[in-house]
Amino acid sequence: MTARLPRDVRRPAAGTVCCVLLLAVVAALGAGACGSTTEPSTTTTTAAPTLSITPTTNALAVGQVQAYSVLNGAATDTITWSSSDASIFTVDAAGNVTGVTRGSATLTATASSGPTATLTIQVTPNYQGTWLGNATVTACTDIGGFATNGYCAQRIRATQKLTAQLNQAGLAITGTLTQAEAAGQVTGSVTGAIGTGGDISTLIGTLTGVVNGANVTTTLIAWNSLASDTGLTGNWAANVTSSQILGIATLQWQFTAVPRVASNDVPNRGVWSLVALLRAR
Repeated sequence: MTARLPRDVRRPAAGTVCCVLLLAVVAALGAGACGSTTEPSTTTTTAAPTLSITPTTNALAVGQVQAYSVLNGAATDTITWSSSDASIFTVDAAGNVTGVTRGSATLTATASSGPTATLTIQVTPNYQGTWLGNATVTACTDIGGFATNGYCAQRIRATQKLTAQLNQAGLAITGTLTQAEAAGQVTGSVTGAIGTGGDISTLIGTLTGVVNGANVTTTLIAWNSLASDTGLTGNWAANVTSSQILGIATLQWQFTAVPRVASNDVPNRGVWSLVALLRAR
């Protein structure tokens, strides 16, 4: 004979099973949720400021003095200054740099705590002052009405007056230029730049005036000049046109060892003015 259990013992109530399953699901979800919200800790590191030289003035004239200092150095640091080539520029213990001769060299600041900073400095000739001399026409070609009037024939190998009033800011050149001859003169504004060799490698501008009764425009197309202890030497070229003459003339001038008879003081800072004057003796 088989014994039978009471109905309530053999089969759990439906509500009891649902409750047990619900509790298990909630426990599993709770465990997963807690695990997903855990984030690893992070540490932010800030890099120390880099030692640098100020100001960043990188062009000085011969004889010009510029004071330099450092940024981002430690308060307890002692700074040692040095020049990679003392024949180009010198530097004293306080960071004062003096231009000696044209060329480029590196200024180095070394902190006692170890960091260093460098700045490359170009030293240019001192173009500031009054230059007196002549420019000679070394080449000339003309076409149209200029050729008919014998423009080049009258000017080739002739000596003409040249006046330049220039300002310099770093390696930039601005000012005015006047070219004069017996029959008249032209004048106008010019802009240019000092090249890596220390010469005024570019100078452009338009000069206007009256020559032989005609309105003339002279447009600079080339310029190169270099100052030394013996004077200013260089050459320049221009196209000449006129609203009253058909055609064009192209000329080239040369000037050699034009002496400087007077100079203005060069301010001891990074940007300064220069005035150069070229005239015939």
